Amino acid sequence: MVEETIRTIKETENEAEEIIKKADAACTEILEKAKAEAAETVGKAEAEAKAKAAADLEAAKEAGRKSEQKAMDGVEQEIALLKKDALSKESEVVSAVIAELV
Repeated sequence: MVEETIRTIKETENEAEEIIKKADAACTEILEKAKAEAAETVGKAEAEAKAKAAADLEAAKEAGRKSEQKAMDGVEQEIALLKKDALSKESEVVSAVIAELV
């Protein structure tokens, strides 16, 4: 009877060791899978962040181009007005110069 009890204890210990080995292997597998999923999630997040940053940068560049074009249009209009004003006063200036020379 003692021998049978010892054998039963040894079998139980062996079973416990096998359960521990299986649990350790399952734990390792779960951790590796979690690491892979985390790396994939980080990669996706980085790609999304880069794409959004690129889109935001392009939008900012386009806004800058529009603002620059608007400013250039304003400058061109002002130049045109100044030329028109100068041409309208040309005859007055010529007359004044002639009057001074005479």
